[in-house]
Amino acid sequence: MLLLSALLVVGGFWMWDSFTYDGPREAVFPLPQTFANNYENDWGAPRPQGPHEGTDIYAPEGAPIYAVTGGTVTTARGSSETGWNTLGGYTVMIRAAYDAGPVERGDLLYYAHLREPSPLQPGDEVEAGDEIGEVGRTAGQEEGTVQDFPPHLHLGWYEGFGLPGDSRSQAQSGAINPYPLLRWVEGNGGRVVLE
Repeated sequence: MLLLSALLVVGGFWMWDSFTYDGPREAVFPLPQTFANNYENDWGAPRPQGPHEGTDIYAPEGAPIYAVTGGTVTTARGSSETGWNTLGGYTVMIRAAYDAGPVERGDLLYYAHLREPSPLQPGDEVEAGDEIGEVGRTAGQEEGTVQDFPPHLHLGWYEGFGLPGDSRSQAQSGAINPYPLLRWVEGNGGRVVLE
């Protein structure tokens, strides 16, 4: 069993966070491998709300979405109890339980535009490859709104336990471009077993 502890900055205050993880240490592509070529590096692309902070992977509505790493489900900032937020629709956010290639323990992986609310709740633990939702087209002010854009998974990646001045982020929000992470997993056959 791996016991993880770290100092977090929450609302400007330092707090101690510890959690355990005893599952396999792996990293997986977040959609079935047949969709591994359905994305490009769209980091920073213009959007009405500002530069794009993620990578969109296109797949048919209802395609399963998998956790990239093992970790703990947490609430994405601005999301309701069902995981709804205006930009991402139905969402899931998972705090990585271990280092996996470019992902560091404590980083947050954000999965958006799910077809419906995920059955996962904050505090639930997942393993890499667990199904966490389905590809959809949700977003907007009203919960359950389906948009006209093509169905896709928006994968976001946010720095977790970074200390001030030690940032890997390319954005004020703490976002990191997930494109290199996806290429790393894809380049290793879609599943990487870690030592």
